[in-house]
Amino acid sequence: MRGQPAPLAPLTEEQRRFAEQHHGLVYAFLKETGHSAAEYYDAAALGFLQAVQRYLTQPWLRRYAFPTVAWRAMGRGVSTDHRTEERRRNAERRYLDDPRARQPNLYEELETQLIFHDLMAGASEEQHRLALMRLRGCSTAEAARSQGMGVKKARRLLNELREVFVHPYI
Repeated sequence: MRGQPAPLAPLTEEQRRFAEQHHGLVYAFLKETGHSAAEYYDAAALGFLQAVQRYLTQPWLRRYAFPTVAWRAMGRGVSTDHRTEERRRNAERRYLDDPRARQPNLYEELETQLIFHDLMAGASEEQHRLALMRLRGCSTAEAARSQGMGVKKARRLLNELREVFVHPYI
């Protein structure tokens, strides 16, 4: 799959010995590219081990020096790590920018509850039940069905309640 590193199979004994002999390339790569070993060693090492496996199983690669093959594979590993981290940061940023993810404003919640309390003080029992169901996310039709009434009646009751709230002194 493009963009995804190939899964790493267990190393054969020959591949393990070859990797041990050339392991210094991982640190040389990190130093030369300016990447912190503490932060990027895993990504570079995974690319290195994939290069070891490919180099020893795909003879056509041997026309290149192993450090060349390993360097490119480690670069891909670090690039993939960068992209993954950037996607994670963007997802976190989107989550934090989402108004639904923000902490509730207690004053707004209190004000909403007080307004609802005042509104419900003048509501009939039917209007009160319908309004509560609508606040819980039910559609008007669902609220009407659950209360055993027609949708037209439910709309009329909710509209009356809305009118009392919008024009309380008319």
